[in-house]
Amino acid sequence: MSFSHPFPSSPDLVSQAGSSSTDSVSYAIFQSQDPPRIYDLYSYSIKSPTIECIYIQNADTADIAVSQLKSKILGFDLEWRPNFIKGNPENPVALVQLASDETILLIHLTYMSRFPQKLKELLLDPNVVKAGVGIQKDCKKLFYDHGVDTRNCVDLSLLARTVDNQRWKGKYSNPIGLSRLCETYEELTLQKGKTQTSNWERSLDDKQQEYAANDCHAGLVLYKRLVAMADGMSPVPHRVWYSFDTISGLLYQPSTGVVWHPYNPYYDPGPPPPPRLPKSEIEQGAGQDPSNKPFRASRYSRHNRARPQRPLSPSASDFVPGLKEHSPSPSPSPNPGFPLNSRPQSHAPRANDVRNAGGFSVDMDGFPRLPRATRVQQVWQPQPIRPKTFRGGPPGAGMHPQAGRGRGRGRGFAPLAAPTG
Repeated sequence: MSFSHPFPSSPDLVSQAGSSSTDSVSYAIFQSQDPPRIYDLYSYSIKSPTIECIYIQNADTADIAVSQLKSKILGFDLEWRPNFIKGNPENPVALVQLASDETILLIHLTYMSRFPQKLKELLLDPNVVKAGVGIQKDCKKLFYDHGVDTRNCVDLSLLARTVDNQRWKGKYSNPIGLSRLCETYEELTLQKGKTQTSNWERSLDDKQQEYAANDCHAGLVLYKRLVAMADGMSPVPHRVWYSFDTISGLLYQPSTGVVWHPYNPYYDPGPPPPPRLPKSEIEQGAGQDPSNKPFRASRYSRHNRARPQRPLSPSASDFVPGLKEHSPSPSPSPNPGFPLNSRPQSHAPRANDVRNAGGFSVDMDGFPRLPRATRVQQVWQPQPIRPKTFRGGPPGAGMHPQAGRGRGRGRGFAPLAAPTG
Protein backbone atom coordinates (compact mmCIF):
# COMPACT_ATOMS: atom_id res chain seq x y z
CA MET A 1 0.00 0.00 0.00
CA SER A 2 1.61 3.26 -1.12
CA PHE A 3 0.39 6.82 -1.09
CA SER A 4 1.89 10.30 -1.44
CA HIS A 5 1.87 13.04 1.16
CA PRO A 6 3.23 16.64 1.17
CA PHE A 7 5.69 16.01 4.00
CA PRO A 8 9.40 15.50 3.17
CA SER A 9 10.38 11.84 3.13
CA SER A 10 14.13 12.23 2.63
CA PRO A 11 16.26 12.40 5.82
CA ASP A 12 18.22 15.40 4.41
CA LEU A 13 15.06 17.32 3.70
CA VAL A 14 13.70 16.53 7.13
CA SER A 15 16.88 17.76 8.83
CA GLN A 16 16.97 20.91 6.71
CA ALA A 17 13.37 21.68 7.47
CA GLY A 18 13.91 21.12 11.17
CA SER A 19 16.98 23.37 11.30
CA SER A 20 15.64 26.22 9.18
CA SER A 21 12.19 26.55 10.69
CA THR A 22 11.84 29.19 13.39
CA ASP A 23 8.50 27.99 14.71
CA SER A 24 8.89 24.36 15.75
CA VAL A 25 6.73 22.37 13.34
CA SER A 26 6.54 18.61 13.72
CA TYR A 27 5.87 16.57 10.61
CA ALA A 28 3.89 13.34 11.00
CA ILE A 29 5.16 10.56 8.79
CA PHE A 30 2.34 8.26 7.91
CA GLN A 31 3.13 4.58 7.79
CA SER A 32 0.97 1.98 6.12
CA GLN A 33 -0.75 -0.37 8.55
CA ASP A 34 -1.17 -4.01 7.72
CA PRO A 35 -4.82 -5.06 7.27
CA PRO A 36 -6.26 -7.60 9.71
CA ARG A 37 -5.29 -11.10 8.80
CA ILE A 38 -7.91 -13.34 7.25
CA TYR A 39 -7.58 -17.00 8.17
CA ASP A 40 -8.70 -19.97 6.18
CA LEU A 41 -11.56 -22.06 7.54
CA TYR A 42 -10.80 -25.09 9.63
CA SER A 43 -11.90 -28.40 8.10
CA TYR A 44 -11.38 -31.81 9.64
CA SER A 45 -11.39 -33.45 6.20
CA ILE A 46 -8.42 -31.30 5.12
CA LYS A 47 -6.47 -31.77 8.34
CA SER A 48 -7.07 -35.53 8.30
CA PRO A 49 -8.09 -36.72 4.82
CA THR A 50 -8.50 -40.38 5.90
CA ILE A 51 -10.74 -39.67 8.89
CA GLU A 52 -14.33 -40.96 8.92
CA CYS A 53 -17.31 -39.08 10.38
CA ILE A 54 -20.22 -41.25 11.61
CA TYR A 55 -23.63 -39.81 12.55
CA ILE A 56 -25.53 -42.13 14.95
CA GLN A 57 -29.17 -42.00 16.09
CA ASN A 58 -29.47 -45.49 17.63
CA ALA A 59 -28.19 -46.56 21.06
CA ASP A 60 -27.13 -50.05 19.97
CA THR A 61 -25.21 -48.64 17.00
CA ALA A 62 -23.53 -46.15 19.32
CA ASP A 63 -22.38 -48.97 21.64
CA ILE A 64 -20.79 -50.79 18.73
CA ALA A 65 -19.06 -47.66 17.38
CA VAL A 66 -17.75 -46.57 20.79
CA SER A 67 -16.38 -50.03 21.56
CA GLN A 68 -14.25 -49.79 18.39
CA LEU A 69 -12.44 -46.65 19.57
CA LYS A 70 -8.91 -47.59 20.61
CA SER A 71 -7.41 -44.12 21.03
CA LYS A 72 -6.48 -42.84 24.51
CA ILE A 73 -6.90 -39.18 23.47
CA LEU A 74 -10.29 -37.88 22.33
CA GLY A 75 -11.60 -34.52 21.35
CA PHE A 76 -14.79 -33.93 23.33
CA ASP A 77 -17.72 -31.53 22.96
CA LEU A 78 -21.47 -31.29 23.59
CA GLU A 79 -24.33 -29.49 21.87
CA TRP A 80 -27.90 -28.70 22.92
CA ARG A 81 -30.74 -26.60 21.58
CA PRO A 82 -30.37 -22.98 22.74
CA ASN A 83 -33.09 -21.26 24.71
CA PHE A 84 -33.93 -17.72 23.64
CA ILE A 85 -36.51 -17.02 26.40
CA LYS A 86 -35.02 -15.39 29.47
CA GLY A 87 -35.74 -17.23 32.70
CA ASN A 88 -36.49 -20.62 31.14
CA PRO A 89 -34.20 -23.55 32.02
CA GLU A 90 -31.67 -24.87 29.51
CA ASN A 91 -32.59 -27.71 27.20
CA PRO A 92 -30.94 -31.10 27.83
CA VAL A 93 -27.82 -32.27 26.05
CA ALA A 94 -28.76 -33.39 22.53
CA LEU A 95 -25.43 -34.34 20.90
CA VAL A 96 -22.15 -35.89 22.10
CA GLN A 97 -19.09 -35.44 19.85
CA LEU A 98 -15.99 -37.62 20.08
CA ALA A 99 -12.96 -37.37 17.79
CA SER A 100 -10.00 -39.74 17.48
CA ASP A 101 -7.28 -39.97 14.86
CA GLU A 102 -9.37 -42.31 12.67
CA THR A 103 -13.03 -41.65 13.55
CA ILE A 104 -15.42 -38.86 14.53
CA LEU A 105 -18.61 -39.97 16.28
CA LEU A 106 -21.68 -37.73 16.40
CA ILE A 107 -24.02 -39.44 18.88
CA HIS A 108 -27.48 -37.89 18.81
CA LEU A 109 -28.98 -38.58 22.25
CA THR A 110 -32.32 -36.98 21.42
CA TYR A 111 -33.31 -39.93 19.22
CA MET A 112 -32.25 -42.57 21.75
CA SER A 113 -34.49 -44.13 24.37
CA ARG A 114 -31.52 -44.77 26.67
CA PHE A 115 -28.00 -43.49 27.19
CA PRO A 116 -25.48 -45.78 25.44
CA GLN A 117 -23.78 -47.99 28.02
CA LYS A 118 -20.45 -48.16 26.17
CA LEU A 119 -20.37 -44.37 25.92
CA LYS A 120 -20.98 -44.11 29.66
CA GLU A 121 -18.10 -46.49 30.36
CA LEU A 122 -15.81 -44.55 28.02
CA LEU A 123 -16.56 -41.26 29.74
CA LEU A 124 -15.85 -42.84 33.14
CA ASP A 125 -12.53 -44.34 32.00
CA PRO A 126 -9.71 -42.37 33.74
CA ASN A 127 -7.14 -43.61 31.21
CA VAL A 128 -8.80 -41.84 28.24
CA VAL A 129 -8.24 -38.08 27.90
CA LYS A 130 -11.23 -35.96 26.90
CA ALA A 131 -10.00 -32.57 25.66
CA GLY A 132 -12.11 -29.51 24.94
CA VAL A 133 -12.62 -25.82 25.62
CA GLY A 134 -14.87 -24.83 28.50
CA ILE A 135 -15.82 -28.43 29.21
CA GLN A 136 -16.25 -27.78 32.92
CA LYS A 137 -19.82 -26.65 32.30
CA ASP A 138 -20.34 -29.38 29.71
CA CYS A 139 -19.41 -32.15 32.15
CA LYS A 140 -21.66 -30.74 34.87
CA LYS A 141 -24.57 -30.41 32.44
CA LEU A 142 -24.07 -33.96 31.19
CA PHE A 143 -24.48 -35.24 34.74
CA TYR A 144 -27.50 -33.07 35.51
CA ASP A 145 -29.27 -34.10 32.29
CA HIS A 146 -28.30 -37.80 31.98
CA GLY A 147 -26.62 -38.71 35.29
CA VAL A 148 -23.27 -39.52 33.63
CA ASP A 149 -19.89 -38.51 35.12
CA THR A 150 -16.75 -37.76 33.10
CA ARG A 151 -13.14 -38.35 34.18
CA ASN A 152 -9.74 -37.18 32.96
CA CYS A 153 -11.07 -34.01 31.36
CA VAL A 154 -8.61 -31.42 30.02
CA ASP A 155 -9.54 -27.76 29.64
CA LEU A 156 -7.57 -26.43 26.67
CA SER A 157 -7.85 -22.83 27.90
CA LEU A 158 -6.02 -23.68 31.12
CA LEU A 159 -3.49 -25.82 29.25
CA ALA A 160 -2.72 -22.94 26.85
CA ARG A 161 -2.22 -20.51 29.73
CA THR A 162 0.06 -23.02 31.44
CA VAL A 163 2.40 -23.81 28.54
CA ASP A 164 2.26 -20.38 26.82
CA ASN A 165 2.04 -17.94 29.71
CA GLN A 166 4.04 -15.32 27.83
CA ARG A 167 1.26 -15.00 25.24
CA TRP A 168 -1.83 -15.35 27.42
CA LYS A 169 -2.20 -12.90 30.29
CA GLY A 170 -5.07 -12.15 32.60
CA LYS A 171 -6.96 -14.23 35.09
CA TYR A 172 -6.04 -17.90 34.96
CA SER A 173 -9.63 -19.13 34.88
CA ASN A 174 -10.71 -16.78 32.07
CA PRO A 175 -11.77 -18.93 29.09
CA ILE A 176 -10.17 -18.68 25.66
CA GLY A 177 -12.37 -19.48 22.70
CA LEU A 178 -11.71 -22.52 20.56
CA SER A 179 -11.65 -20.42 17.40
CA ARG A 180 -9.07 -18.08 18.91
CA LEU A 181 -6.84 -20.99 19.90
CA CYS A 182 -7.08 -22.37 16.34
CA GLU A 183 -6.09 -19.02 14.89
CA THR A 184 -3.11 -18.78 17.25
CA TYR A 185 -1.65 -22.28 16.94
CA GLU A 186 -3.11 -23.66 13.68
CA GLU A 187 -3.56 -20.40 11.70
CA LEU A 188 -7.09 -21.51 10.88
CA THR A 189 -10.43 -20.26 12.13
CA LEU A 190 -13.67 -22.06 12.93
CA GLN A 191 -16.80 -20.93 11.16
CA LYS A 192 -19.36 -19.63 13.62
CA GLY A 193 -22.77 -18.26 12.83
CA LYS A 194 -26.35 -19.41 12.72
CA THR A 195 -25.28 -23.03 12.85
CA GLN A 196 -23.98 -22.55 16.39
CA THR A 197 -27.43 -21.46 17.63
CA SER A 198 -29.47 -23.84 15.49
CA ASN A 199 -31.84 -26.53 16.71
CA TRP A 200 -29.66 -29.47 17.72
CA GLU A 201 -32.62 -31.65 18.65
CA ARG A 202 -33.73 -32.16 15.06
CA SER A 203 -32.01 -34.46 12.61
CA LEU A 204 -28.66 -32.87 11.74
CA ASP A 205 -28.10 -31.56 8.24
CA ASP A 206 -24.72 -31.40 6.49
CA LYS A 207 -23.77 -28.00 7.92
CA GLN A 208 -24.53 -29.07 11.48
CA GLN A 209 -22.58 -32.31 11.08
CA GLU A 210 -19.56 -30.47 9.70
CA TYR A 211 -19.74 -27.86 12.45
CA ALA A 212 -19.92 -30.49 15.22
CA ALA A 213 -17.13 -32.57 13.69
CA ASN A 214 -14.81 -29.56 13.35
CA ASP A 215 -15.29 -28.59 17.01
CA CYS A 216 -14.30 -31.93 18.49
CA HIS A 217 -11.53 -32.55 15.95
CA ALA A 218 -10.00 -29.12 16.64
CA GLY A 219 -9.91 -29.98 20.35
CA LEU A 220 -7.95 -33.13 19.56
CA VAL A 221 -5.43 -31.29 17.33
CA LEU A 222 -4.90 -28.47 19.82
CA TYR A 223 -4.38 -30.87 22.71
CA LYS A 224 -1.58 -32.67 20.86
CA ARG A 225 0.15 -29.41 20.02
CA LEU A 226 -0.11 -27.97 23.55
CA VAL A 227 0.99 -31.21 25.21
CA ALA A 228 4.07 -31.23 22.97
CA MET A 229 4.86 -27.74 24.25
CA ALA A 230 4.36 -28.91 27.83
CA ASP A 231 6.74 -31.84 27.39
CA GLY A 232 9.48 -29.41 26.35
CA MET A 233 9.16 -27.34 29.53
CA SER A 234 11.32 -27.84 32.59
CA PRO A 235 9.82 -28.73 34.94
CA VAL A 236 6.87 -30.36 33.21
CA PRO A 237 3.57 -28.75 34.30
CA HIS A 238 1.48 -30.77 36.68
CA ARG A 239 -1.68 -32.14 35.09
CA VAL A 240 -3.81 -31.11 38.05
CA TRP A 241 -3.43 -27.50 36.89
CA TYR A 242 -5.58 -28.09 33.80
CA SER A 243 -7.36 -31.47 34.20
CA PHE A 244 -10.16 -32.65 36.51
CA ASP A 245 -12.80 -35.32 37.15
CA THR A 246 -16.52 -34.91 37.64
CA ILE A 247 -18.10 -37.02 40.37
CA SER A 248 -21.83 -36.52 41.01
CA GLY A 249 -21.64 -33.25 39.12
CA LEU A 250 -18.78 -31.83 41.24
CA LEU A 251 -15.22 -31.15 40.10
CA TYR A 252 -12.39 -33.08 41.77
CA GLN A 253 -8.69 -33.49 41.18
CA PRO A 254 -7.89 -36.50 38.97
CA SER A 255 -8.04 -39.83 40.84
CA THR A 256 -8.37 -38.10 44.22
CA GLY A 257 -11.17 -36.92 46.46
CA VAL A 258 -9.88 -33.34 46.68
CA VAL A 259 -12.10 -30.60 45.31
CA TRP A 260 -10.62 -29.08 42.16
CA HIS A 261 -10.33 -25.40 41.28
CA PRO A 262 -8.49 -23.88 38.30
CA TYR A 263 -5.20 -22.86 39.91
CA ASN A 264 -1.57 -22.67 38.79
CA PRO A 265 0.96 -21.43 41.38
CA TYR A 266 3.49 -20.47 38.69
CA TYR A 267 1.10 -18.61 36.41
CA ASP A 268 1.86 -14.92 35.83
CA PRO A 269 -1.32 -12.93 35.10
CA GLY A 270 0.71 -9.90 34.08
CA PRO A 271 0.38 -6.33 35.30
CA PRO A 272 -2.98 -5.37 36.75
CA PRO A 273 -5.27 -3.30 34.55
CA PRO A 274 -4.94 0.48 34.89
CA PRO A 275 -7.18 2.08 37.52
CA ARG A 276 -10.45 3.42 36.35
CA LEU A 277 -10.38 7.18 35.80
CA PRO A 278 -12.94 9.39 37.54
CA LYS A 279 -15.90 10.43 35.48
CA SER A 280 -14.83 14.08 35.47
CA GLU A 281 -11.46 13.21 33.88
CA ILE A 282 -13.15 11.02 31.29
CA GLU A 283 -15.46 13.89 30.32
CA GLN A 284 -12.56 16.33 30.13
CA GLY A 285 -10.66 13.92 27.90
CA ALA A 286 -13.69 13.69 25.64
CA GLY A 287 -13.89 17.49 25.34
CA GLN A 288 -16.87 17.96 27.65
CA ASP A 289 -17.09 20.55 30.37
CA PRO A 290 -18.21 18.82 33.61
CA SER A 291 -19.54 22.14 34.96
CA ASN A 292 -22.14 22.33 32.17
CA LYS A 293 -24.07 19.29 33.28
CA PRO A 294 -27.83 19.29 32.90
CA PHE A 295 -29.82 19.92 36.05
CA ARG A 296 -31.11 16.74 37.64
CA ALA A 297 -34.10 17.43 39.85
CA SER A 298 -33.97 14.03 41.53
CA ARG A 299 -30.56 14.78 43.02
CA TYR A 300 -31.82 17.59 45.24
CA SER A 301 -34.66 17.77 47.72
CA ARG A 302 -37.73 19.83 47.04
CA HIS A 303 -37.11 22.11 50.04
CA ASN A 304 -33.42 22.64 49.21
CA ARG A 305 -34.09 23.96 45.73
CA ALA A 306 -34.72 27.63 45.12
CA ARG A 307 -38.14 28.13 43.62
CA PRO A 308 -38.13 30.09 40.38
CA GLN A 309 -39.95 33.38 40.77
CA ARG A 310 -43.05 33.93 38.70
CA PRO A 311 -42.37 36.40 35.88
CA LEU A 312 -44.27 39.67 36.20
CA SER A 313 -45.79 41.83 33.53
CA PRO A 314 -43.45 44.24 31.69
CA SER A 315 -45.10 47.28 33.33
CA ALA A 316 -44.74 45.89 36.87
CA SER A 317 -40.94 45.78 37.03
CA ASP A 318 -40.78 47.71 40.34
CA PHE A 319 -43.43 45.61 42.02
CA VAL A 320 -42.59 44.46 45.54
CA PRO A 321 -44.80 41.81 47.08
CA GLY A 322 -46.60 43.05 50.20
CA LEU A 323 -46.98 46.69 49.16
CA LYS A 324 -50.47 48.12 48.71
CA GLU A 325 -49.55 50.30 45.77
CA HIS A 326 -47.47 49.44 42.75
CA SER A 327 -47.06 50.49 39.17
CA PRO A 328 -50.11 50.15 36.96
CA SER A 329 -50.66 46.96 35.08
CA PRO A 330 -52.28 46.50 31.68
CA SER A 331 -54.86 44.24 33.28
CA PRO A 332 -57.81 45.78 35.17
CA SER A 333 -56.81 46.87 38.66
CA PRO A 334 -58.65 45.50 41.67
CA ASN A 335 -61.00 47.43 43.92
CA PRO A 336 -58.79 49.52 46.28
CA GLY A 337 -61.31 49.12 49.06
CA PHE A 338 -60.72 45.42 49.40
CA PRO A 339 -58.38 44.52 52.23
CA LEU A 340 -55.25 42.54 51.37
CA ASN A 341 -54.78 39.16 52.83
CA SER A 342 -51.72 37.10 51.90
CA ARG A 343 -52.68 34.11 53.99
CA PRO A 344 -52.87 30.96 51.86
CA GLN A 345 -56.09 29.08 51.39
CA SER A 346 -56.57 26.15 53.72
CA HIS A 347 -59.15 24.48 51.48
CA ALA A 348 -61.52 25.23 48.67
CA PRO A 349 -65.00 26.48 49.57
CA ARG A 350 -67.70 23.88 49.79
CA ALA A 351 -71.44 24.03 49.37
CA ASN A 352 -72.10 23.45 53.09
CA ASP A 353 -69.72 26.19 54.18
CA VAL A 354 -70.88 29.67 55.11
CA ARG A 355 -68.92 32.55 53.63
CA ASN A 356 -67.53 35.17 55.92
CA ALA A 357 -68.95 38.63 55.33
CA GLY A 358 -65.75 40.31 56.44
CA GLY A 359 -64.62 40.93 52.85
CA PHE A 360 -62.59 39.38 50.03
CA SER A 361 -58.91 38.56 50.07
CA VAL A 362 -56.45 39.63 47.38
CA ASP A 363 -53.65 37.68 45.78
CA MET A 364 -50.06 38.90 45.40
CA ASP A 365 -50.92 40.77 42.20
CA GLY A 366 -53.80 42.61 43.88
CA PHE A 367 -56.67 40.74 42.29
CA PRO A 368 -59.67 39.61 44.39
CA ARG A 369 -60.14 35.96 45.14
CA LEU A 370 -62.64 33.93 47.05
CA PRO A 371 -62.55 34.59 50.77
CA ARG A 372 -61.38 32.05 53.22
CA ALA A 373 -64.32 29.86 54.04
CA THR A 374 -65.17 28.83 57.55
CA ARG A 375 -67.10 25.82 58.64
CA VAL A 376 -70.31 26.06 60.66
CA GLN A 377 -69.57 25.11 64.23
CA GLN A 378 -71.79 22.29 65.27
CA VAL A 379 -73.12 22.48 68.84
CA TRP A 380 -73.66 19.26 70.67
CA GLN A 381 -77.20 18.65 71.80
CA PRO A 382 -78.37 15.81 74.06
CA GLN A 383 -80.43 13.16 72.35
CA PRO A 384 -83.88 12.22 73.77
CA ILE A 385 -84.01 9.02 75.78
CA ARG A 386 -85.71 6.28 73.84
CA PRO A 387 -87.79 3.64 75.70
CA LYS A 388 -86.40 0.13 75.72
CA THR A 389 -88.47 -2.47 73.93
CA PHE A 390 -88.28 -6.24 73.72
CA ARG A 391 -86.81 -7.54 70.49
CA GLY A 392 -88.62 -10.87 70.63
CA GLY A 393 -92.11 -9.39 71.01
CA PRO A 394 -94.36 -7.66 73.55
CA PRO A 395 -94.27 -9.14 77.03
CA GLY A 396 -97.49 -10.73 78.28
CA ALA A 397 -98.99 -13.55 80.28
CA GLY A 398 -97.34 -16.87 79.83
CA MET A 399 -94.09 -15.24 78.63
CA HIS A 400 -90.68 -15.53 80.21
CA PRO A 401 -89.44 -12.09 81.39
CA GLN A 402 -86.14 -12.61 79.49
CA ALA A 403 -87.73 -13.94 76.32
CA GLY A 404 -86.48 -12.32 73.16
CA ARG A 405 -83.71 -10.32 74.88
CA GLY A 406 -80.73 -12.17 73.56
CA ARG A 407 -79.76 -14.49 70.75
CA GLY A 408 -78.88 -17.50 72.89
CA ARG A 409 -81.19 -19.86 74.69
CA GLY A 410 -84.74 -18.79 75.41
CA ARG A 411 -85.08 -16.79 72.21
CA GLY A 412 -88.64 -16.27 71.06
CA PHE A 413 -91.86 -17.06 72.96
CA ALA A 414 -90.84 -19.60 75.58
CA PRO A 415 -93.94 -20.67 77.67
CA LEU A 416 -93.46 -21.10 81.43
CA ALA A 417 -94.11 -24.34 83.22
CA ALA A 418 -97.45 -24.58 85.04
CA PRO A 419 -97.16 -23.71 88.75
CA THR A 420 -97.57 -26.57 91.21
CA GLY A 421 -99.33 -26.44 94.58
